Amino acid sequence: MASFTEEKCPQTYDEYNFILDALHLEKARIELNETDENRAQSLAQMREWIAKHPHIGKCRTDSVFLLRFLRMRKFSVPMAQESLERYLIALRSFPQWFKNLDPLNEEIRLFNKVGMLFNLGVDSHGRTVVLFRPRVLNVLNREQATIGHQMRQAMLLLETTIEEETSQINGYVAIADFEAITLKLLSVWSLTDVSNAAESLFQSFPLRIQEIHAICVPRFFKIFADLALSCMSEKIRSRVYCHKSLDDAMKHLELSLLTTDYEGGTQNPDQLTEDFIKCAERKRTQLLLMNEMDIDTSRYQFGGQQKTVVSEIEAGMVGSFKKLNVD
Repeated sequence: MASFTEEKCPQTYDEYNFILDALHLEKARIELNETDENRAQSLAQMREWIAKHPHIGKCRTDSVFLLRFLRMRKFSVPMAQESLERYLIALRSFPQWFKNLDPLNEEIRLFNKVGMLFNLGVDSHGRTVVLFRPRVLNVLNREQATIGHQMRQAMLLLETTIEEETSQINGYVAIADFEAITLKLLSVWSLTDVSNAAESLFQSFPLRIQEIHAICVPRFFKIFADLALSCMSEKIRSRVYCHKSLDDAMKHLELSLLTTDYEGGTQNPDQLTEDFIKCAERKRTQLLLMNEMDIDTSRYQFGGQQKTVVSEIEAGMVGSFKKLNVD
């Protein structure tokens, strides 16, 4: 059993066993360069590096945590180490988003029940599917739907699901439904907030993003979308699809995974919320360790390109979503 601690040099390390089926084992080998021998060597190298790192104060070293970064970087240890540094820097740079993700916290529980984010489960390819519906926040006031509320909810969902090895190996599909989004909802976000959030998600968090489906993106949201895209790698940008309508999007999604408020959806949103809270409660120990992990951020700079990118977008340098063209 994994030993969950924030100590960078624990007395003992957990012994990892691959518990998924043979298909996942083969997929990990082909797509991620993961073998028993490579995994053992890479975990040992990561742990030795963390133990000797002069600027890391505290950090989890259990196998499933470190495999987030190794699998994302296809077992390139130097790249996984860089990703872990970026993750720790984001945790320290934005404590209002990453700290105190306690699923027993009443404010977190209440915000979760609003239904902004759902873990819809896995699709036919084994990918974790998440649904983002900002329109449900229309009923809240600015004090109830702050940037902090929204980002903490996103981090709680991601931190909980990334602990699942199926998510690490198969990756994620994100559905962002912007239907009925209002300017009121965007008014709490500045361009700097968007840049920091996008960089935290797309450059600092260990996610294998397979597809992002954006639905009904309004014209007034374009500047935010362009800024978010600028924080993505070219590889991720190539996996972003923009659908003009809900009907068009439904042609490219597995309808049964959607909630019952979508035509063809079969899942009860209240049950999904309850299941997620229970899952987060089971992983509460790991979530609270985020409070303790530490790196000397004075040695690093988060978002070094941020001011330049924000300035360029404010001056009118904009991109566009990749158009979906599926037969």
